[in-house]
Amino acid sequence: MSGLIAEFDFKALEPLAPPRAPVSDAEAVLDVLAEAREDAERIREEARNEGYASGRSDAIASLEPALAALTQAIADVRAQQAEMATELERRAVELGLALSKKIVGVTLGLEPEKVVGAVEMALRGIVERDRITVLVNPDDLEIVREAMDGLRASLGGIEHCIVEAERRVARGGCIVRTPVGDVDARVETKLERAGEVVAAALGRS
Repeated sequence: MSGLIAEFDFKALEPLAPPRAPVSDAEAVLDVLAEAREDAERIREEARNEGYASGRSDAIASLEPALAALTQAIADVRAQQAEMATELERRAVELGLALSKKIVGVTLGLEPEKVVGAVEMALRGIVERDRITVLVNPDDLEIVREAMDGLRASLGGIEHCIVEAERRVARGGCIVRTPVGDVDARVETKLERAGEVVAAALGRS
């Protein structure tokens, strides 16, 4: 097992890029800005309560730009936090999918018979399967051919079936051709679809 895993260069995966600023730093900035705004609002209220009688209206007016600037600064920091979180989520998804590809490769090296399950799932999704051609990786060809009689018996409805080698199909996956269209059950296609689903979910969040 260790020999198979050693064949994959996990270190080649691009690491997560460090965020522009740690979230803890952003929280500290928010705390300072919030405290400054509270002080400014307190001073403004005190000036309002005492200032009109003693001619401090100018002091109140001078606080307004400062309060506006503080409010905008807090909004900017929070927006940056959200942006950093989204970027980290995106990079985490990319890294997760890259790791999944490596793990799938290792698993198929240890359990090559898993391709039979992929073929079965693809065939179950086909309504008109009386005449089909199953394309698999050359290394999976004999495994699938040997399993085909059992699949035909358990699924039914398959009158004519050809299993052929196709180098463009990675190990563990398959493409099933029928008179009405193809079913792409390649491993890389499944991972791409998973990535699209997650990316769409992140876009809605």
